[in-house]
Amino acid sequence: MRYFILILFLFISLLSPIKLTLEQNYPVWLKDNSKHTDQTSGITFIGSKNNSKYFLVCDDIGKIHRIRLKENKLDIETIEFDKSVEKFLDRFEKKDFEEIVYDKFTNQVFISIEGNGLNYKNEVGIYKIKFKNDNVFSNEIVEISKLNFPEWDRISKYTDQNVGFEGVGISKNRMFLGLEGFQFGQIFLDSTILYIVDKNSLKLIKEISTKEFGIHTICGLYAVDDYHIYGIDRNQQNFFEIKFDKNYNVESCELTKLDLPVPGNKNLKYVTAIESISLDDENFVYCVDDPWKKFYVPPLDVLIQLKENDRENFKEFIPLLFKYKLN
Repeated sequence: MRYFILILFLFISLLSPIKLTLEQNYPVWLKDNSKHTDQTSGITFIGSKNNSKYFLVCDDIGKIHRIRLKENKLDIETIEFDKSVEKFLDRFEKKDFEEIVYDKFTNQVFISIEGNGLNYKNEVGIYKIKFKNDNVFSNEIVEISKLNFPEWDRISKYTDQNVGFEGVGISKNRMFLGLEGFQFGQIFLDSTILYIVDKNSLKLIKEISTKEFGIHTICGLYAVDDYHIYGIDRNQQNFFEIKFDKNYNVESCELTKLDLPVPGNKNLKYVTAIESISLDDENFVYCVDDPWKKFYVPPLDVLIQLKENDRENFKEFIPLLFKYKLN
């Protein structure tokens, strides 16, 4: 029966893949005239104003920025932390922000922090951050607090040093947490765990292994509604869609290979580490590339085909932003 289900889901994926079309002039560097992001690992859409899209992004070096995007041009504003927030974060071995998500139903923002060092189990978790005047367009974060899940020991069972919840999606009544993956040495294995939580009580509703569905890692989640999510499998460079029934049994799982070219040349591909996903108010999909320094700089035969500024941006490990049309 187990093998039949696996074959069935692979068959469904092959028959009806979701089609994502990379927008013209993308990807773009997460860079403006004066600054750039660094090791960007999370992105979340917060609204539109004056023909511009606004996002929050987080870096896994403990930074949060607000991005204004108009067509394919962007401006970056780094968010300040109140002294109390800085003091709270100073106790961490590393300010390892891996995901950021805006709850449009409550106007709240959450970040996922991975644990590092001997105390990693106490560090890993989902944290609520509060902007000044409860305004996500303000320039300061004034509070941070860790969410207290009643079944946290079970939810965090498989976390490890530098392995936490890289996918967080929030709907009206649910919170979806995606474990990055199971790691053996430096290698991630062929599956991970998705946790479905009641948003109000934070009680665990269901724990789902992704092994049957061909998802190796979860490095970004977006909740369409309480029973429908999108996500990113970084290690296979896949976009996935999962639909659930009312009991959170998986009704369908579809996988789509992401188109991941270098800037300015859609025929040249490179090794990416896509680590987040968000959708705007027009249903465009956005993903960010957290530079994997060991592989980020393309080989020489690719570099020589790029413009000089693109070559330099790769060498400086500047992250990239991808935008797709969801068909």
